[in-house]
Amino acid sequence: MTYWQSTPSTYRDRLEMLAQTLDACRDAFHETANEFHWEPVAGSGAAAAATALPSPDPAIATPTGETGHRLITEAIQIFLFSSAAHLGSWAALLRAAEVIATPPLLLRAVIENCAHAVWVAGDDPDEAPADRLARAYLEELKSAEEAKKNAGRLRGKDDPTHTRTAAAYKKIKADIAARFPDSTPEALGKWQLSDQQLPGLEDAVKWMYELTARFGGSINETVASGLYGLLSNLTHPTLYTVREMRVWTRDEKTGHNVANVRVTIESVEKDVRAALAAFYNALSYVTGYFGWPESSLRALENKIEAVIPDFFIAAINED
Repeated sequence: MTYWQSTPSTYRDRLEMLAQTLDACRDAFHETANEFHWEPVAGSGAAAAATALPSPDPAIATPTGETGHRLITEAIQIFLFSSAAHLGSWAALLRAAEVIATPPLLLRAVIENCAHAVWVAGDDPDEAPADRLARAYLEELKSAEEAKKNAGRLRGKDDPTHTRTAAAYKKIKADIAARFPDSTPEALGKWQLSDQQLPGLEDAVKWMYELTARFGGSINETVASGLYGLLSNLTHPTLYTVREMRVWTRDEKTGHNVANVRVTIESVEKDVRAALAAFYNALSYVTGYFGWPESSLRALENKIEAVIPDFFIAAINED
């Protein structure tokens, strides 16, 4: 199988440099967490949430996990952590020159997690903190339902794991009822809470890109739908995705046709750019929500520009 059409050592050097940008994103997440400890700065949206939504939440009689504004924070933190971890894994793949099948899976995971982090944080700094809490609870409810459902399927409904996850699911629903007395089982069944609607995987991605387009991004909702569809095709068994990478040649020694699978360095870099943009934007939104100084963002910008000098300029010029 042929991966590159030029000097392998040249491309390996570039892969190493691209890997460094992905590592820089992962490091920026951990540096931000270690420096600010997820504490809000006065005047920020997170500070307003901390005032309006104390944690522990007095409306929850027996809290078993985070409540109030800390529930919002934990949802954002977990989604960003997952994105950063996927980027670190991708960096390892680039260093091993494994660029055919797995990177699109990681790109999709990065974009999905970034989209949900941004969705929970929201696009309106002046919105009611209860709206953010409703979105965080919808994420918690979906997560608890998935845990219960899959535990039952994997281990059976008599297994202690299913008993535990079923109890956690029931507790989340009870907490939502206590915190949002106007909520109904019918609305929750449709993933609606306090005028908030939990988006599906693709809808969350489309929403994120439509949001960034309003602030100068070059990918709108329609293009985002196409991007997500392609990444899904590259993730799930789909024939055309591999066929389009194959170039048939004839082996002169054996007389057999040989399928060369070719991935260009340009396509690899394009995928890396997409991941960098999604993570940078998500970290930027979260930094703004908590009101943190942008020192980590500036450091990340410098590391990205050292490898891709036109990264931020290209995003502006494309508009």
